[in-house]
Amino acid sequence: MSMLLQDLRYALRMFAKQPAFTAIAILTLAIGIGANTAIFSIVNAVLLRPLPYPHPDRLVLLRERLINQAGFDSGSVGYSNYLDWRAGQRGFTDLALVRRESFNASSKDGDGEPARVTGALVTWNYLSILGVPPRLGRDFAETDDVPGAAKVALISETFWGERFNRSNAVLGQQIILNGVPREIIGV
Repeated sequence: MSMLLQDLRYALRMFAKQPAFTAIAILTLAIGIGANTAIFSIVNAVLLRPLPYPHPDRLVLLRERLINQAGFDSGSVGYSNYLDWRAGQRGFTDLALVRRESFNASSKDGDGEPARVTGALVTWNYLSILGVPPRLGRDFAETDDVPGAAKVALISETFWGERFNRSNAVLGQQIILNGVPREIIGV
């Protein structure tokens, strides 16, 4: 142990004699440790941590590739193609369609400021495929996903807390998304 302390004192004396070398060594170590931490954080978030759904290993994302369409190399699947894929598929438990979008959201009675929110247009079976039940209210039903059906919406837990103070009375209220009134059926 005394040899270790003696070596440590010698190293500190040498560092004090050459402050430029010491500063460069410390800076190099700091940059290396910082870069490794950043890279591991990205790898952990993207590759190592599982998705926050039951059975994430059973989820597959299918995209449509449009050839000779400038700016649309890969994108959302068209609804008619989705219906064909769903009717003809035999290898998956089920297929759902999802398209992420931004919405202008406001309340029907004018309470609160209008807000730009991120959401998604989904088919009725989306949450059941993910294995995520609504926290409050009901999930979409197949009858909600037909032409002429009543316009309904599920809202996120964050939006529920920010706009409705986590009130259970949110169910059945109207919300206007991009100018279209929709009934809130769940959170």
